[in-house]
Amino acid sequence: METLDLLRMIITEKIRYTDKIVPEATMKELGLDSLDLVEVILAAEEKLDIVFEDDELMNLHTIQDVINLIERKKK
Repeated sequence: METLDLLRMIITEKIRYTDKIVPEATMKELGLDSLDLVEVILAAEEKLDIVFEDDELMNLHTIQDVINLIERKKK
């Protein structure tokens, strides 16, 4: 499963419109607050069996930022 598809699956539990979940979309545009982002990251950690450090989460503003972080961790 591609990372974007995984994020769409996780985020669609919070918002209805998957067509808005594109790499350039910001968390704010999607209506996701910091708690929602933490929940998305926790779900990704669980599904991919990876762990993120708190300081890695500080600069996640777009879906692409999250994709990049996940891809780095998967290697």
